[in-house]
Amino acid sequence: MRIWAGPCAWLLAGTLLLSGCGGLRDRLEDSKRTTAALKAELGMDAQISFRTVNGHTAVAVQLAAPPSGDAAAVKRSITDVVNRNFRAKVERVDVSF
Repeated sequence: MRIWAGPCAWLLAGTLLLSGCGGLRDRLEDSKRTTAALKAELGMDAQISFRTVNGHTAVAVQLAAPPSGDAAAVKRSITDVVNRNFRAKVERVDVSF
């Protein structure tokens, strides 16, 4: 009975780890889609990163150059694009350049 305890524990841990990768893959696809949408809709080159802790997702958008115009309006536009393209609920969007 003790012989099977180790392999069963590793099998269970591996299954749990792989089941969590689906969410990571979805968020990576969301990140790529958001980057493309920012370029197409707003004409901005950006790098997107995200962090999910206990189901709470925060997205960081780093622009290649400072935006022109009203900073608050640009941040609102970027936040709208991020919220439309991420499947998970995004609780915070940080914009920097």
